[in-house]
Amino acid sequence: MVSTTPPRRTRLLFGVLGVAAILVGWQVLSLVVNPAIMASPADTAKALANLVWEGTLWIQLLITLKRLVIGLAIGAAVGLIVGVLAGLEPRLRSFLEPLRWTGMTIPAVIIAVLAMLWFGLGDVSVIFLVAVIVMPSMYVNTMAGVMAIDPRLVEMGNVYHFSRRLLLTEVYLPGIGSPVMAGLTLAAGIAVRAVVLGEVLGAMNGIGHAFSRAMSYLETPELFAWVVVLLALMGVIELGLLRPLKKRAMRWKKVGE
Repeated sequence: MVSTTPPRRTRLLFGVLGVAAILVGWQVLSLVVNPAIMASPADTAKALANLVWEGTLWIQLLITLKRLVIGLAIGAAVGLIVGVLAGLEPRLRSFLEPLRWTGMTIPAVIIAVLAMLWFGLGDVSVIFLVAVIVMPSMYVNTMAGVMAIDPRLVEMGNVYHFSRRLLLTEVYLPGIGSPVMAGLTLAAGIAVRAVVLGEVLGAMNGIGHAFSRAMSYLETPELFAWVVVLLALMGVIELGLLRPLKKRAMRWKKVGE
């Protein structure tokens, strides 16, 4: 079968063209829309440079990154573990289904308000929000991956008296690598939005708080600068962390097969 995936250079070129299209569209909109609600790319770049020069960017970024990493790690770990258990045990899966449905239905803003009431303003409420928001995505993808594993592979492992550890490393983990990475990628994007929401509503620092402050004072270039920072943060997470993990998971899957 001939691969339909374009060469890396072609994909990179079209990615650059996509970014250029966004910048051109952004510039055109800034020329026709009131500057109070739409900053130009040049004004945004100046505001971003000022944030870097003043040191504000690094302080707020580190605060947000701490909350994001901790919340994402907790939510993803719990979702992964419970997803594996639920995929293996139908009774547990049925028991957790109402909780899964509830977690995926309640709006994030309601969870944020409840977190503020329970934990007050600060790190704990934001981390709690991120963990709760990302958990269902990891749970559903992991559970689906476990349930999609060919039962004949499991039966073969039992026939050859595989230990639980060997069954886990040679059958289950290679089998769920792709859905788990898909869930983690989705969870990371959700986590970025959740941490900003949590900081807007329930924190006195962080990117979300700085974003809210810029919006309150109509500092539009700074507001757009923080949006660019969030986009860059998500890009670093996906390209620098998730893609290498995905490649490692796919190699593990090939070895398992």
